[in-house]
Amino acid sequence: MSVALSVVVPLYNAAPWVEQTLASVYGQQHGLEQLELIVVDDGSTDDSAARVQAALAGAPFPAALLRTANGGPSRARNVGWQHARGTWIQYLDADDLLAPGKLAAQARVCAALDNQVAVVYSPWQRYAETNGQWAPTGPVLRPDLGSAPLDGLIESANFIQLGAALFRRAWLERLGGFDERHRLIEDVDLMLRIAIAGGGFTVAPTPQPLFFYRQRHDSLSRSDQRAFVEGCVRNARMLELHWRGQCELTTARAQRLAEIYFQGARFYADTDVACFEELVRAIEALVPGALPAGPPTLRALSRLIGYRRAEQVATHYRRAKALVRS
Repeated sequence: MSVALSVVVPLYNAAPWVEQTLASVYGQQHGLEQLELIVVDDGSTDDSAARVQAALAGAPFPAALLRTANGGPSRARNVGWQHARGTWIQYLDADDLLAPGKLAAQARVCAALDNQVAVVYSPWQRYAETNGQWAPTGPVLRPDLGSAPLDGLIESANFIQLGAALFRRAWLERLGGFDERHRLIEDVDLMLRIAIAGGGFTVAPTPQPLFFYRQRHDSLSRSDQRAFVEGCVRNARMLELHWRGQCELTTARAQRLAEIYFQGARFYADTDVACFEELVRAIEALVPGALPAGPPTLRALSRLIGYRRAEQVATHYRRAKALVRS
C-alpha cells in the first residue's frame, strides 16, 4: 500500500543549515511513491528563503516555498500541513536532519496501521559541533510509550523529538494541529492532546537512529528558560486536569506531576514568588508532604522545615553567594 507523505519545514533565519536539511529530505525518495516538500518561510530576515528557492529548483519531487509574516514555529507548521496533500506529515525543523531511509521505514509501518494510530515514531540522536565539525553525538535515544502514552510522554527517557515522528493528517485536522500560542514545548503539547483524545502511538523500531536533532547553543529552548519552564508546567497542568476529570489520578501519576512542579518551583523561587507559591500549593494538593528529589541538601532541609521554607533558605543562600562573588 502506498503512503502519501508531506515534509513540512518551518523556516526562520536558518541560512547556515537549511541546505543540508533539504539535502537530507531529497535523499528520502527511494521506496516512496508519493512525497512532497513544503517549506514555510516564517518571515526570515537573512537569505534563508533565497537559499531554499534555489535548492527547490532541483527537488526530485513536488516542492513549494510558502511565505508568511513571522508568527512562530507553531503557526508555520500549521500553514504547512494545511497546504499539504499527504495523509502523513513529517515535521522537520530547518536545522535538523533525516537519516537516509527514514521516511520509507516509517511509511511501511504506517501502511499497516488502522486509523486510530495518530503517531509513528522511531529512535533519534543528537547532532552537535565538536572542534568545528558537526556529527552525531551521545546515545541513540529509543522512546517507547508502550500501551499508556500519557504516562510515557511525561517521562524524560521517552521524549520524542518532533522530527523523529510522522503524524496522521486526519488527527491534525481533528485537533487543529499546533496551538499557535505556544513557541516552546509546543510539540509535547500536541502529542499530549492527541493521546488525551485517544490517538494511538506506534514505535517503528530500528537499530539506527532515523532522525538527528541539531543541538545549538542559541536554540530557543536554551535562550528563553522561563518560557521553557512555563511550557513544562503548562503541559503537566493539562495532564493533571485530564486525570482528575477522568478520576484517573493515581498515586504514581500524582508523584510524577509533583516532580515536574518541583522543577518549576525551583526556577520560580529565584524569579517569581507568586508562581513559586502557586506551584507549592499544587504540589501539596497532589502529594501532601512531598519532598524534592534533589539536590540532597535541599531534600534534607525540606524534611526538617518543609519544602517552602527550605527553598526560601536556598534562594537566600544563592543570592548571598552571588553577592560575595560580585
